[in-house]
Amino acid sequence: MNQASASLVHELRPKIVERRARLQAAARSLSAEYVNALLAEVDAALQRMDDGTYGICETCHDPIEQDRLERNPLTRFCIDHLTADQLRAHEQDLELAMQIQTRLLPARDVTTRHWETQYRYQPAGVVGGDYCEVVNSPDGGSLFFAVGDVSGKGVAASLLMAHLSAIFRSLLSLDLPLAQIIARANRLLCESTPVSQYATLAAGRTTEDGVELCNAGHCRPLVLRRHGPEWIESTGLPLGLFCDGCYEIRHIRLGAGDTLVLYSDGITEAQNPAGNEFTEKRLVHSLQRHSEAGAISMPDAVMRDVALFRDTGPQQDDMTLLMIRRQP
Repeated sequence: MNQASASLVHELRPKIVERRARLQAAARSLSAEYVNALLAEVDAALQRMDDGTYGICETCHDPIEQDRLERNPLTRFCIDHLTADQLRAHEQDLELAMQIQTRLLPARDVTTRHWETQYRYQPAGVVGGDYCEVVNSPDGGSLFFAVGDVSGKGVAASLLMAHLSAIFRSLLSLDLPLAQIIARANRLLCESTPVSQYATLAAGRTTEDGVELCNAGHCRPLVLRRHGPEWIESTGLPLGLFCDGCYEIRHIRLGAGDTLVLYSDGITEAQNPAGNEFTEKRLVHSLQRHSEAGAISMPDAVMRDVALFRDTGPQQDDMTLLMIRRQP
């Protein structure tokens, strides 16, 4: 039996105390029975913090899932021991979250006169914390693209992913230079999320002869050229760590047929039953082996290679693969 960590208790106690204060302030306009029942829940949670049993399921005495405590600090049971009504509500919430996240994803095959894109998004659970975006500019002259990985897992991560998507879609409507978009997104994420939450991101915009690219602590983007692969190193810290973060924009020349590959670490860190990781090396080999399949079929072929490598091992993290190819 393990109680919630001291840091989590330290983070959640003020939130519970604030709920108590708000409840007392609204008590005159609510029924006494309702107020007393909620006050009892709040006081019981504070008591569990004091006696060291906070975060322990009252039925099985196993730890309650941390992301559920963060969403509702008054939670008393792990997900395996919810009541029938609670379980039904939880399933409905997951279904709604999945629908919302699916609608936030771009079309699979956004193309322009000079560029074509393909992506595959495979969450580890019902919803995921990977961010994937492809947006055509209003004049059709360029594409904004991004792959990110937000901190955390499950529903909590999917909420942060949705928040990040909203930030970028709002900023893209302002037609700002890429450097300003990334800097403003970082500041907005800093100011609107807890200090423990952040997002790695590789994002860019197509140009006449290549792409502008920013890598904020994300996996190394890969360029597939006719003469061989080329890795692009990270140039900045993840978004959300420092409000005044500085992000370098690099220009990468891409010739006809060259492909920029962005991905999340759920692919390169996928493990087989022996504990070996898929690695960047295997990713390159898979991409090269399927290069003749064309941009449409390559992402599926790579994802199949990852699944074959995992064999019976479970998918432990979200997996996203985005390919931006300059058309011949």
